[in-house]
Amino acid sequence: MEETATTVRKIDLHRFDLNQGSVGAMRDEVAADEVVCIFVNERYYRALIASPGMRRELVVGHLLGEGVVESVDEVKEVEIGPTKVYVTLSKEIELDLLTQGRVDLITTACGAPTRPLRDNELGFSKIGSGVEVRAYDISLMVRELNRRGVLFRRTGGVHSAMLYSPDGNCLAFAEDVGRHNAVDKVIGAGALKGINMGGCVLISSGRQSGDIVLKAARVGVPVIASVSAPLSSGIRIAEAAGITLICFVRGRRMNVYTHPQRVSISGGV
Repeated sequence: MEETATTVRKIDLHRFDLNQGSVGAMRDEVAADEVVCIFVNERYYRALIASPGMRRELVVGHLLGEGVVESVDEVKEVEIGPTKVYVTLSKEIELDLLTQGRVDLITTACGAPTRPLRDNELGFSKIGSGVEVRAYDISLMVRELNRRGVLFRRTGGVHSAMLYSPDGNCLAFAEDVGRHNAVDKVIGAGALKGINMGGCVLISSGRQSGDIVLKAARVGVPVIASVSAPLSSGIRIAEAAGITLICFVRGRRMNVYTHPQRVSISGGV
């Protein structure tokens, strides 16, 4: 196996073609991945399997999206090593309690019969942003997401995410082997640039489960659009959090599942 780039590796394989009745040796490209171990205030937090690159953005976005920190200002230092990232926060946190709370919330969001999902359990304020975006612009944003997805076209093994302003300016882009990581990376990139997430649109290639939508909710993103499908947990979280959730953006059609008042049909038709 030979590494040709930080995000791509070349491998030897045998292709079986049933139409031609042949077997041939060839080389192909696959997406590279690596383990990133995160330590918070000198304690082990968790390990992520991610594409190489944008580690700082990945870790900062992950901590924000998981509710470990509420603001990038709480992150005093990020030290990046070969396989480990050490984060020093301006506050002490109980990682065990935080992890358990996240599991309970996702279980409830996914429809567990134990108790209903209540606003005060979400860990953030309901988003009341008056941002409005044209459906036509959403289709253009998704088209741009696909255009920038070079690593996906080469390997077929990654997801992508973009952070946009409502008027169509790309603020951050990332590809990663994990759909969660791709979202973390653009959230982290936006936070490190000091971007107001309350005025942004998050574009994603992955399906929208509750944990993905929660990441956007915790940083105040009011609109999510995806090429893929929603899950019921994603719809429930979006409805409770005040997020406009748009999925199956294909060509000039899309499905709006929650809070459709932010989407306009005017212009570009």
